[in-house]
Amino acid sequence: MNIIFMRHGEATDNVKEIISDKEIYWSVLTENGKKTVSESIEALPKKIDKIYVSPFPRTIETAHFVFEKYPMADFVIEQRLREIKNGKYSGKKNNEDLDKTREKQIAGDYFVRFGEYGENKFDIEFRLCEFLLDVYENNFNNNTVMFVSHGSITSYMKRILKIKTPHIKTGKIEEFIDVDFTPLFKHIKKLKDIKAAKIRERVKQINSLNININLKENLIKMIKKEFNNIEFSDNYF
Repeated sequence: MNIIFMRHGEATDNVKEIISDKEIYWSVLTENGKKTVSESIEALPKKIDKIYVSPFPRTIETAHFVFEKYPMADFVIEQRLREIKNGKYSGKKNNEDLDKTREKQIAGDYFVRFGEYGENKFDIEFRLCEFLLDVYENNFNNNTVMFVSHGSITSYMKRILKIKTPHIKTGKIEEFIDVDFTPLFKHIKKLKDIKAAKIRERVKQINSLNININLKENLIKMIKKEFNNIEFSDNYF
């Protein structure tokens, strides 16, 4: 399967340098963004079978330029391609707390969140692995599929698939022929192992508590079901 990654064109919130992770912000393409997208589309191949699009105004607007060239392609609005949720930092400029969170994630922390109500690395990779698995299972091997999404989301997908290229710029495209999905299956297993380890860790915490056995059993059941609940932290119990 061939994959084309496309990052939306420069948008109004890119210019303002604020975190735009909600559709309601209505961050739309600038004139420069429209120009870059139009130029990038000229380099696309003759045929694209299916195009998956993040549900944000700037990605849908970018995809509309693609639609004008490929009106017969199958366009799918895909929630799992949405921008990373940054919680309380949504609509604000980048800050030291977010940089520290990213550093912890790079160091291997899958459960530290981007502010209150924000996503963590497990959330992001889990939804993208589910999405990529659906792409693999619901397209033919000789298909060319395109993802119109965001810079960070594109970088996550490329890391999952072990595609090593620089961070994609606004309005630009990257095409990869005969993509090997083997790294995806390995990454899905990795996430399962990370989940199991976190559950074991929290079950151990519960077993160390001096509480009623029935309460302990109920807590363990809850942890197994809601191990990544936003309410939990490593010192919750």
